[in-house]
Amino acid sequence: MSETVPPEALGWSARWLAIARPRSTLAASLLGALAGFATAAAILGCGPPRTLTAVQRGEVVYRTNCASCHNRNPNLPGALGPAIAGSPRALIEARVMHAAYPPGYHPQRVTHLMRPLPWLEPHIGDLTAYLDSVSVRH
Repeated sequence: MSETVPPEALGWSARWLAIARPRSTLAASLLGALAGFATAAAILGCGPPRTLTAVQRGEVVYRTNCASCHNRNPNLPGALGPAIAGSPRALIEARVMHAAYPPGYHPQRVTHLMRPLPWLEPHIGDLTAYLDSVSVRH
């Protein structure tokens, strides 16, 4: 005659195995499928890193640093900043680096809320490429 041991008397690993053990062939099949998907995802996700274009890098910079004030769509004005799609590099560089305007430029707004973002200096070319690519004024 075999005696059943209560789960509380077992160690944590034996309790986990008792819980995780499939109760039916359907459960076993689902667990097997899940393990297969996880393995496939791990294998497919381990390829070489993909190379982004300047436009793609600029979109990441824009969405991360600019969209909250200007607008998710750079062709439209935002809550705090104007539409900036198609802006020339000189304007982008002056605004991003120094919160200033290039000589002879007349601002669309006079609020002057933007602060310098000097950490974006290496990405000004990418940002310019993105803003040019999405401009409806092409």
